[in-house]
Amino acid sequence: MVVRLIPKVSKLDKPSLRVEFSKNYEEYYSTKLFGKEGFARYKCAECGRNFWSARKRERCGEHEPYTFFKQKPVKISYVDFWRMYADFFKKNGHKEIPRYPVVSRWRQDLYFTIASIQDFQRIENGNMGFEYPENPLVVPQICLRFSDIENVGVTGKHFTGFMMAGQHSFDYPKKGYWRDECIELNYKFLTGVLGVKKEDLVYHEDVWAMGDFSEFGPCLESFANGIELVNSVFTQFESVDGKIKELDGKVVDVGWGFERLLWFYTGYDNAYRAVFSEIIEKVGKKLKLDFDDPLFRKFASVSGELDITESKEAKTRLREILKDEGISYEDYERKLKPLHAFYAILDHTRSLLFAVADGALPSNIGGGYNLRIILRRALEFIDRYKFDLDLVSLAKMEAEGLHPLYPDLAASIGTLEKVVAIEKERYERSKQNSIKIIDGMIAKNKKFGPKELKLLYESYGVTPELLIDVAAQKGMHLDMPENWYESILEGDFAKKEKQNKVPVSLPDLPKTEQLYYDFATEADAKVLFAQKNYVVLDKSPFYPEGGGQLADWGRIGDVKVTDAQKVGDVIVHIMEKDIGKERGFAIGSKVHAAVDIDRRNRLMIHHSATHLMNASSREALGKHIWQEGTLKDYAKARIDLTHYDKLSDADIEKIERVANGHLAKGIRVSVNWLDRGEAESKYGFVIYQGHGVPARKMRIVTIADKNGKVFDAQACGGLHVVDRESSIGMVKIIESTRIHDGVDRIEFVAGPAALDYFDKEDAELRNVAREMNVEKMKSYDAVKASREAYSEMFKKFTQANEVIAGIVSEQFAGKNSIELDLGRAPKELMRKLGTSIIEKNAHAVVLLTNSAGDAFCACGSASGKSAIDYAKQKLGAKGFVGGGSQKIAEGRMAK
Repeated sequence: MVVRLIPKVSKLDKPSLRVEFSKNYEEYYSTKLFGKEGFARYKCAECGRNFWSARKRERCGEHEPYTFFKQKPVKISYVDFWRMYADFFKKNGHKEIPRYPVVSRWRQDLYFTIASIQDFQRIENGNMGFEYPENPLVVPQICLRFSDIENVGVTGKHFTGFMMAGQHSFDYPKKGYWRDECIELNYKFLTGVLGVKKEDLVYHEDVWAMGDFSEFGPCLESFANGIELVNSVFTQFESVDGKIKELDGKVVDVGWGFERLLWFYTGYDNAYRAVFSEIIEKVGKKLKLDFDDPLFRKFASVSGELDITESKEAKTRLREILKDEGISYEDYERKLKPLHAFYAILDHTRSLLFAVADGALPSNIGGGYNLRIILRRALEFIDRYKFDLDLVSLAKMEAEGLHPLYPDLAASIGTLEKVVAIEKERYERSKQNSIKIIDGMIAKNKKFGPKELKLLYESYGVTPELLIDVAAQKGMHLDMPENWYESILEGDFAKKEKQNKVPVSLPDLPKTEQLYYDFATEADAKVLFAQKNYVVLDKSPFYPEGGGQLADWGRIGDVKVTDAQKVGDVIVHIMEKDIGKERGFAIGSKVHAAVDIDRRNRLMIHHSATHLMNASSREALGKHIWQEGTLKDYAKARIDLTHYDKLSDADIEKIERVANGHLAKGIRVSVNWLDRGEAESKYGFVIYQGHGVPARKMRIVTIADKNGKVFDAQACGGLHVVDRESSIGMVKIIESTRIHDGVDRIEFVAGPAALDYFDKEDAELRNVAREMNVEKMKSYDAVKASREAYSEMFKKFTQANEVIAGIVSEQFAGKNSIELDLGRAPKELMRKLGTSIIEKNAHAVVLLTNSAGDAFCACGSASGKSAIDYAKQKLGAKGFVGGGSQKIAEGRMAK
């Protein structure tokens, strides 16, 4: 069925589209299957939603307890159930493909993969396109979502990490299938494989849309026995400049909640037992948890009604449910909450395992924020309930069980072990440091609102669970604000606006012909725009700043070019001075543009070396290393890399050794234009290391060894030393810093810049040798000996100060107020003398100054004075510049 009816709405939002689609439900929702199997359309008496059912109903099936639990649950593994699912669709014309990463590097607007359709979405110039390897297909896509963290483990159905068993068909009507075929096929799976009874099956009418409504369409949500099993989305419309039109190639996007399917099939009383059954059998006994407690089964049947993150009356509703089910709150706390915590730990561990395997790390920024929260939440649950659990051991069990489906997980266990060890140490340290802070806030009855929670987490690593535990230990109860994790995470993904380096309004100009990809360094061109110090030519050899590579410099005519920026498809040259009074820059004039060749070569060498450093870092430290930023300049370059700990000297040496090893053996840098699908298929998503934009045609830069084996491939628009590996020569790391949590910056030099660096270093070493009066290669020994001699001299000086202070302080015995100017005495002696006096006389107040302008004040414990106040009183508020405490203050006398 091809829909010809275009929806007409005054406002493009879901409520308006629901109304419009409902008016024409035969076009948007009705299917041949409904007529054949006797499904009729009803309206829910409780929520007003339209739905389809094979038997007459007053309610839509969403507002009812779970009724699919089995007395004897079916035993089947996660992997074996996937085989059942995949085999069904393969027999019905679908191809099975492997999962995509959970870190969505091909999407600039999303960090994590949150839906299976995201695997195939590519955004170019604000327009959505699709890149798919097969059609139709199924994919076991793991997704990560963090909007329901508090619900995980409690409701029986929420996960932070889950498989969306994607079923997708693209480009209808040219290829694939549409609504009738989709619903009939899925009905066969639901009834024939999953075992859903026809009379229990309900289809809800709804709407799906991109966040900006650039694409949207109707969808049918399938419910049975109180639970949603699948959502079938039919993406058939797009909105361009406010006008709605039908897509040329429509998309069937079916998201099967795999954990829920397995839960329904097995009949356990919660999804966690179905998903983690093998691990629960292995570790459950030693934890002494009663997974078959009748109380839990009673709670589980209605737990789906809870939504801790949304309901304003969540606690009240929880107590109502407990009362209705005959469960005391004490039993809930003692018997059920430890189970909830254990299930949350299993979920959080699996999410971390997939995230680390795909290159994401816990941190206080970006998506790492979410990962650190669930890691610390798992650690807190282990502490709270004294579980004999090790997260890495759990991860190993999960990786082993999932190996037939996700064989790549095992290789990440080593990295995960290091990550957990470091994060656990940080957690323990922050926990101890934060208890005092929490004590102070609780003592002052401070409210823990969103701002306070965010500050405590960001500054001290304190999560809401830790806050509650510390308060409970003190016999206090804390009311947390609603949506506490959302309040912590809110605003985390805010992006800085890019600085506008071209603050002039450009007219409608044609695309600048780019000559730099042919390695042109000069050209005759025509002036299309000239205003102030901004010039646009019809063609240009100047590479504009982009991808971390700074712009070419040079000349246009006789005027220096100091920058070049790309605005859309136009290259704007930024001149050294206003060209308004310069000859030869009138519109239409012919000019000669020449690039500074030395600068161009150095930038190209540093760009190719940056790719090499990235590949060498992954080879040296692991696949969790990803590029987060770069800068290629004339004198040096830098690369920002993700890593779970600050790079050590040994790490730096290893990276440098690997990079120079490749150069010594010989490398070849090549550039090729490939179709996006071919590039992704050939090299994987590692091509998006540099956050390359997934255009239909991609410029892929590869580095291969002398035998032609490619060990690095990236989508890159920058200039490189193509087939000129000797130009790089060698690389030298000159600095490494931890720029923020989870990211290290490496600064390095290559090619001529490396030679400049070594020349400068050699000159500095010669100067040191000359000052020390030794041979150059003996400079270190000489400096070391000099430092040791200085340390010995300073030690004797300190001892002398102590002796002098002791002798002099005896002269002031019994005096309670001492003010002295000590002339040329050093401040170290002032400090020793003042401290010695108040140690011998607790009533003494001492104020010492010297001719250098230093001031020192000390007040004995029984003096009743504040040192800093006394210093300001005697020297004047503006006469003393310094700081201190009740006991001691020191600083300078203002001039």
